[in-house]
Amino acid sequence: MKALLRNPWVVVGGLAVLVVGFLLFRPDTLVTDVRVDESLEEAFATSTTETTTSPDVSTAATATISPPVADTVEIVTGTFTGINHRASGTATVYSQDGRYVLRFEDDTDIQNGPDLYVWILPSDSYEGGIPDDYLDLGTITGNVGGQNYQLPEGFDPEVHRTVLIWCLRFAVPFATAPLS
Repeated sequence: MKALLRNPWVVVGGLAVLVVGFLLFRPDTLVTDVRVDESLEEAFATSTTETTTSPDVSTAATATISPPVADTVEIVTGTFTGINHRASGTATVYSQDGRYVLRFEDDTDIQNGPDLYVWILPSDSYEGGIPDDYLDLGTITGNVGGQNYQLPEGFDPEVHRTVLIWCLRFAVPFATAPLS
């Protein structure tokens, strides 16, 4: 054993394996939180660009317009439960002017992990295993706090009834929230 440790290539190779293993599995994400503080107003905000031209200068300005929250309608809501991981909080689908947004409310607290994705399933519950059909909303913004996800045109609140937090790297579920 001492002879192996004296060989610098064995030590360098061992360190390289440790670093690559750490980067692939990212065990640190299981114990660190990524906090998000997005508001519901931000979910439906639209950006507009206005260009003003004068004889000697042309300028462009971008403005963000937030419609009143009063115009926002809550469609369905559900409570997160963990699947072999810690999870709590509320998921809500809101609608405004024909657009849908999935919002993880401010009380959201899901155990973090590597490569977590937000999926919407066309079923009333998650049955286990890798789902055959889902809407992929991309990687989770953070595991704690309020955050918004734009729902695609294919979203139907009568069909898509379950939010699933999925760890793509290890093909395991982290949390689910049935919507009703």
